[in-house]
Amino acid sequence: MKDSKFLRALNLQTNPIPPVWFMRQAGRYLPEYQEIRKNYSNFLDMCKQPKVCAELALQPIDRFGLDASILFSDILTIPDALNLGLGFYEGEGPKFSNPISSPQDIDKLIPFDVNNLDYVFRAVEETKNLLPKDIPLIGFCGSPWTLAAYSIEGGGSKDFKKTKIFMEEHPDELQKFLEILSNACYEYLRQQVLSGVNALQIFDSWADLLSEDMLEEFSVKYTRILTQLLKADPVTADIPIILFEKAPKKKIKDILFQNIACISLHWQEDIEQASRNLKNKYAIQGNLNPKILLGSDELIWTETQKICNIMKGYPGFVFNLGHGITPDIKPNKVSIMINALRQDS
Repeated sequence: MKDSKFLRALNLQTNPIPPVWFMRQAGRYLPEYQEIRKNYSNFLDMCKQPKVCAELALQPIDRFGLDASILFSDILTIPDALNLGLGFYEGEGPKFSNPISSPQDIDKLIPFDVNNLDYVFRAVEETKNLLPKDIPLIGFCGSPWTLAAYSIEGGGSKDFKKTKIFMEEHPDELQKFLEILSNACYEYLRQQVLSGVNALQIFDSWADLLSEDMLEEFSVKYTRILTQLLKADPVTADIPIILFEKAPKKKIKDILFQNIACISLHWQEDIEQASRNLKNKYAIQGNLNPKILLGSDELIWTETQKICNIMKGYPGFVFNLGHGITPDIKPNKVSIMINALRQDS
């Protein structure tokens, strides 16, 4: 595993050819995924089948020869374990039947018990058993802020109005909830490491909802608490951590990230500027706009090579998309991207 290009990059080492994986790489755009998915009426039921999750995690590795695998699961498992009642509905996505609607709901939460997510850890073990020995497995969680936003909103949203109102009317109670989530994320990621993952990614998918000041107070502060807990624990201290911040209002270079090995850039971030600002401090992961993969072969080739040329020689670069891959993208377009990356380097 020491020879893994992906882990070398997270340790700020250069690779002649950048390692590549991409967010949501096991998913609806793959016909082999759809073949398995049709056997389950509910997405969450499928996520609770460790052997199935392992098979799904391996599909993009087998098809594209990627340099890292990521656990097949969902970021909302922690709120579900807090008894918020997670469900997935066709055409609507995830919904909570018991969302956080008032400060009293926070007081009524059941204590987080990591054993309630044993199906996730068994999926890690099953995936590790199937993966080639030189391919690392990435574990993950949602950031405390992102999990809080989903929990208060009751699911996904375009404006997260309920969350913003709750933040304005009950800031102290929200911070109490964020502390609960920070500790739950730590226990959850720790158990993923004990089960076999080689790196961790924290998804702050709703960082863009917050103003500069609010970003520090409600998001970065609690991600920092989480990473401090991980780095203070001998079990997780040496596991590299990747942080994905979705287009925060504050410039990436001005956010004080601690204990992070790699910054995963949203596609709206300027990777050339980031490479100047973050060099020798963090590895960089990113950041092709997934929508490019809906374009012509020539466009995909050109835009992939553009990023590769910018990042050539950067100490610690992982090629990735700047957001998760979408169901409307054809697998052959992904192959073109990977070929462009590997031929050009």
